[in-house]
Amino acid sequence: MGRTIYATDQIKNIIESNREDPRSLNVGLIVGQQNDFGKDFAMMLVPTPSPDGSDSNADVIDDQWLAQHSIQVSRMMLGGMKVIGVFVICTTSELLKNIQPKLRQAVFAIHKHMKRKQIIELEDRVTDRILLQVSSVGQTKSITCRSIDVADPNSTLKPADWKYQSSISCNIATTQLQVDLTIPLTVQTGKSALRRDLNNGLVPFLNSVKQAMATIDQQIKSGEELFESRSSKPKSGKKAAVTIPAVHTHTLELFAKKVCDNYEVTKSNCVASLRLSGCIECCAYLNSKATVDDAIQALKEDAIRSMQARCDLLVDEFAQDQDDAEGFNRITILPTRVFSSMPDVSIDVCDYMFPDESATDCIERFSEILGVAVTEDMLDMESEPLPDTDSLKQEADPSAKEVPTEMSDSTPEASPSKRGQYIAAAVSMSGALIAALMSYLTLSND
Repeated sequence: MGRTIYATDQIKNIIESNREDPRSLNVGLIVGQQNDFGKDFAMMLVPTPSPDGSDSNADVIDDQWLAQHSIQVSRMMLGGMKVIGVFVICTTSELLKNIQPKLRQAVFAIHKHMKRKQIIELEDRVTDRILLQVSSVGQTKSITCRSIDVADPNSTLKPADWKYQSSISCNIATTQLQVDLTIPLTVQTGKSALRRDLNNGLVPFLNSVKQAMATIDQQIKSGEELFESRSSKPKSGKKAAVTIPAVHTHTLELFAKKVCDNYEVTKSNCVASLRLSGCIECCAYLNSKATVDDAIQALKEDAIRSMQARCDLLVDEFAQDQDDAEGFNRITILPTRVFSSMPDVSIDVCDYMFPDESATDCIERFSEILGVAVTEDMLDMESEPLPDTDSLKQEADPSAKEVPTEMSDSTPEASPSKRGQYIAAAVSMSGALIAALMSYLTLSND
C-alpha cells in the first residue's frame, strides 16, 4: 500500500495559482512531516529560485541547485519539519515526457547533501520522499504523486495518494537547552580547518543530546503514548461537529549524560580553545498521531540543527574577518534565533541574526529562501535576547578591565605559551533562566 499525503487547502490554492504562471516549469520543495504509518503531512510548498536570481523561463531541473536550496530551507525549519519531497508544475508537453527521471535524481541529490551536512547521524525512520507532478497542458490538468525510497539507490517509483484537507494542526514541544563545552582548535588555518575542528568538538555534546532522557511537563511518559491524548469520541449515532483541533504547547526537559563519558582523551597540537556556554531555545511541531518518542526525537533534532546552524554561520563570519588586523582580539556574538509566523501557514519558521543585522535582513532572507512575505510584526526577536557584551568580557577574563581591540606594532611579541589573544562569542540566553548565566564563546591561546 502506497503512502498518503495530506495537504492543506492553502497548498491547493498555490498549485492552482501556479498553473497560470507563464514560466514553462516551476520547481520547488515540499516541507512537512512524515510518519511510520504511511501518512505524511505537507505543510508548505517552497519554490526554488532560479540560480541567476531572474524570473526567466526554466526548462531544466538542476538537482544540485535544488539540493543547495534544501540545505538553506532546512536551516529555517523548526523540529519535526523537513524537506519531504519535490514538486514541479509543468505547462508544456515536451517537458512533461521526461520529468520523472529528473525528479528522481533531485530527491536523491537532496538526500545525499543532507547526509553529508550532518555532523552526527540522525535517525531517519522514514526514507520515502515525495515526487509531486502538476501538469497543465492545454485543457488537461492533473496531479501525479509518487514516492521513492532514497535510502535504496535501486528503488523504483511507487504510487502515492495526494489529498487535501481544510487544515492540519500541530501541537508544539519546547525546551531550553543548556550548553557548556570547550573546543580545541588545531594549528592548521583556513575556513575548512576551523569548520572541521568546530564540528569535531561538537560531536560529543551533540551525541549527548541525541541520547538524552526527557520529561514532558515534568512527567516521565512511555515512548509509545500519544504526545497529545485524544479527546473522547462521540457516541454512536451522533455526529460530532467539525472543529479545528486546539493547538497545545508542552514543555520538555532533556537530561543528558556528561559530554566526557565514553570518549577517549587524545593529545594534539592546539593554538586556541573555544568555550561555549549558555542556553538556546528549541521548538518542534508534532501532528495529532505523534507519539512521545516522536516528540522527543523532533526536539532533539531541532536542538542539534540549531547548534550546527549557529556554528556554521560563526565559521563564515570568522572566514570573512580572517585578514582583519584585530585577529581574534574582539567580541563576536553568535547569531540569535529569530522566530516568525507566516501568512496562511500554521507553522512558524526561524532565521539566525547577527547583532549588526536588523529585522529587514531576516525578512529579506525569508522572501529569498522560502518565497514568503513576512512583516516585522510577525517576527519574534525576544525569545533569544542579545547578551551583555560587558558581562562577557568579565566572564572571559575577570581580572581584565577591558579587552584589547587592536594589536600594536610596538607591543613586544609574547612567547607562544603566554600569547593572550581570545575571542568572546555569545549565544543568547533566555531571560527566563538565571540572569547571571551569560552565553559566551572564548577563543584564547594557552
